[in-house]
Amino acid sequence: MARPERLKSALGNSSPLDPLPEPVANLEASAPKPSATDRPTKTKRTFYFYVETSERLLNAAEALMATPGAPRGPSDLAAEAVERYIDYLELTHNEGRPFPQRSGPLQRGPRIR
Repeated sequence: MARPERLKSALGNSSPLDPLPEPVANLEASAPKPSATDRPTKTKRTFYFYVETSERLLNAAEALMATPGAPRGPSDLAAEAVERYIDYLELTHNEGRPFPQRSGPLQRGPRIR
């Protein structure tokens, strides 16, 4: 006796954490996918945080991991926080305009006041 063919679930590619309503899912399937050149480029940087700040960042990232719409991990969480703070700094210190492009690498050593 032959084994019956497995049935495919309609929910096979959906996420229980971030379900999409059916009409939105159909629109996304027909919309063109952004290419790698359309997305902002990421770069790896090394910055120092206080241990307490680092622990709070990791705790927040873990607590929000299953929350739809929340940053997906510590890197995304830190990037979003920095972007919001830079927006605030531009607004309060540069009349809402982006800061000018720096002419080279940042100077090392103690700050001159």
